[in-house]
Amino acid sequence: MVLGAELTLSLRVTRREHMQLTEHPVFEGLDLDRLQHHLESWRATVVEEGDLLSGPGLRHLRLHLLLEGELAAFELTGDGKRLLLEIVEPGGLDGLLLIAGLEGHFTEARKRSLVVALTRPELEKVMELEPRFASNLLHLLLHRLERREQQIDSLAHREPSRRLARQLLALGAYVGSREGNLVVLRPRLSHQMLADMLALRRETVTLSLSALSAVGAVQVRRGAIIFDAKRLQAIVEGRAPVPQSQRRSAQARPVC
Repeated sequence: MVLGAELTLSLRVTRREHMQLTEHPVFEGLDLDRLQHHLESWRATVVEEGDLLSGPGLRHLRLHLLLEGELAAFELTGDGKRLLLEIVEPGGLDGLLLIAGLEGHFTEARKRSLVVALTRPELEKVMELEPRFASNLLHLLLHRLERREQQIDSLAHREPSRRLARQLLALGAYVGSREGNLVVLRPRLSHQMLADMLALRRETVTLSLSALSAVGAVQVRRGAIIFDAKRLQAIVEGRAPVPQSQRRSAQARPVC
């Protein structure tokens, strides 16, 4: 694993870089003047696509604040397959469980990204100077917990089409944008990534998307998934029938 070049985020570098750091949600409402000395020493690291940032058993445990790019948080099943937990976008964070000494997950860059990596002593010092930093951190963690619970709820559906519909709705709430009555998922998600999120085979996800598309609930435009939230919600709640091709063809993959 090779982490790319480091960029000093100080008051002496360009305004864009510094504002990019301080505009991270974890700094909301903080007195930045009190943190100026520490911000001058914080560094942003460029990580290339596929680079592993953290994981159980790895050294150099850090909390990562994401400034640009995308990260993927995942666990490995007993048979070595990935279970995708979350896509972290700019303004997100990752790694707090590991630096707290708890069992965490793996995190890698989905694309070339810019992160600020903080040690536990650095975090504790900032919390001492600005207690609101801790409350902002807690708010972001609760936000992530809510997303994880929604994903678990998606896994509870036996019908793969309902499971996929529930997950698309959850993703739309956090990484979607409105286009009239439709929701567009900003990150481009491959069928394999959706399969990893839902513990399904990739072929099952492909069949599910085709079936949902056939009833007008989902469409793919230029690689982006677009869906009708009302139609998906009706399928999740059982007010609309599960697409028949899904019932005949799709089988869930067990997760160890």
